Amino acid sequence: MTSLIIEDSLIDATLITDALTAQGFDDLQVFERAEDALAYIRSDAARPDFCLVDSRLPGMSGTDFIKLVKACQKMAGVPCISLSTSNLKDEIRIALAAGADGYFVKPSDVDEYERVIARIIEAHLTAN
Repeated sequence: MTSLIIEDSLIDATLITDALTAQGFDDLQVFERAEDALAYIRSDAARPDFCLVDSRLPGMSGTDFIKLVKACQKMAGVPCISLSTSNLKDEIRIALAAGADGYFVKPSDVDEYERVIARIIEAHLTAN
């Protein structure tokens, strides 16, 4: 399974990739900027199985990225999960209105990251 991760924090990117690796995922495409991930999607024949997107990114926001992905024919049916440090209802509403298939508040420790990633994967596998 190919996982697309867009995260500008090196610490959070490492926690996410470590959690995915612990779940058995080894094809991880990690980008710091949404623009670079979008170029990857548009140019590469591979299609990720799911996307984990930081909602607050430099340049294009994670929410704008999700809107573009959801409008892309090639990415039809690919779940996009918004990750954020915020649990504000307005931010959650905005992410879901943009087409996010889920919204998770970033955990503060490694064990919780693994639990959150496991829930995301379980929800994705159950949906497919």
